[in-house]
Amino acid sequence: MSQRTIVAVETMDDMFIGKIVRAPFAVAEPGNKRLVLDADALPAPGEDEVVLKRGQKLRDALRSHTGICGVLDNLSQSNAHNPLFVQLGPTDAEGFNWEALCDTKDAFFALDTRWPIARIVADVNTPPRPPSEMGRWVRVLAVISALKIKDQHKEWERLRNAIVAANGDAPWIRLKVLAGHPDLYKAIDDEKADLKKDSDLDVELGTLEDSATFLTQEIRAWAPNILHFFCHGHADALGQSLELATARDHLLAEAGGVEAGSVNLGAASLATLASSLPNAWLLVLNCCSTGKPVPGMSSMASQAVAAGFPSAVAMFEPVEASDAYNFTRAFYPGAFEALRQVGKALGASTSTTLEWTPLMHDVRAAISDGKPTASSPEWSLPVLYVRGLEAQVFIAAQPAPAPVPAPPVPTPTPTPPSTPPAPIPVPAPAAAADESHMQGEQYRVQVEEMARWLATAGQQLEPDDRRRVMEYALKDVPRPLWPNVEGRFDGDDR
Repeated sequence: MSQRTIVAVETMDDMFIGKIVRAPFAVAEPGNKRLVLDADALPAPGEDEVVLKRGQKLRDALRSHTGICGVLDNLSQSNAHNPLFVQLGPTDAEGFNWEALCDTKDAFFALDTRWPIARIVADVNTPPRPPSEMGRWVRVLAVISALKIKDQHKEWERLRNAIVAANGDAPWIRLKVLAGHPDLYKAIDDEKADLKKDSDLDVELGTLEDSATFLTQEIRAWAPNILHFFCHGHADALGQSLELATARDHLLAEAGGVEAGSVNLGAASLATLASSLPNAWLLVLNCCSTGKPVPGMSSMASQAVAAGFPSAVAMFEPVEASDAYNFTRAFYPGAFEALRQVGKALGASTSTTLEWTPLMHDVRAAISDGKPTASSPEWSLPVLYVRGLEAQVFIAAQPAPAPVPAPPVPTPTPTPPSTPPAPIPVPAPAAAADESHMQGEQYRVQVEEMARWLATAGQQLEPDDRRRVMEYALKDVPRPLWPNVEGRFDGDDR
């Protein structure tokens, strides 16, 4: 069982301010203190030992804070698994490569299994996250279409292999693929029969729609738990978007007719999609610069998490296709095993939690393998964004209620007066009691999550706004169980 270490970095009057939000150790002086950080003073790309020098700058800035310094020292001396989170608001602090942070011996925190680094989206206007619901199937939707990447079938192969291995003899993962390139579509289509025969894996296959609106409609209709993109990503002065190519785009590009895909899914559209998916658990943006902010805007991944995804993995800067393939190969076996353990835990409990951070160590180690970590930034590019101070909560999905048949039309039957009335049947209470207990436990998880938010981040909102958030998030929970707008259960202001 790991315990999070959380350091917040914010801006105040054009200064960077650091503080300790949570630590597994006693902390001296945890409060706000200025951090000396200057993006312009960071080493330029291509400079010798650029990753190490970036990490040293971040280390020196954080260690100037007495409380943070003590926590980093304690982490270095501990054998416990305490993932390190940097809580970032919509500020310039998001633009630093925190994943390159190193210790006083110049060892990278993120390449040690004890301290995989991730980012917490700190947005006071973000409603609390409802628990993720796990049912019979885990639904994965992959969109694979990067113009002029000739070997993108490797992305499909690595994802397919991970799912086949995880499913084993008892399939529990469903897969839909939207393939842009005609050759990739044909290759997957040719495999479908063998995958069904050999692995009992049904692959639902489709082509890429020719507009972002139609694409998001199709994604929304399929309602994935995990949404995976492999395409080009852009984050610059012109905006933030995912660039996808239709079959026509690919054919024109091979003839020298186009240089870019015609479907652009902007950051705002991605955030809107995030807010509308009913039970999304994870967004994977295996695309360039999707974890990179631009002036005045958080990264696409951060915006998607603030809007609805509990977690998102993205790339901090442009990434080579070979590293993207290694990411997929290293990430998904661990992800599916973690989800298998969630399902197992829910067989014995009404709720459990999942921490994605250990998987980030796996992908960074895989990408760094055989490369000088001090000078090769590729391993530090995968970034994980999560929503909230607590690990992601899962509950068992409730089966849809069976339709109630219409009562039969009674046929009058004369009853002799001497016939005694039939006894009223009394149903056995055990099954109903068990179901009621499980439902009650799920209500408890939801209201406690809401109460924590109301008592912390929700305090930034007016009471009426907090009440509206509560009415949305707890719409399925009986009102007498709700906390009040202060996050307490001892008042009547519901």
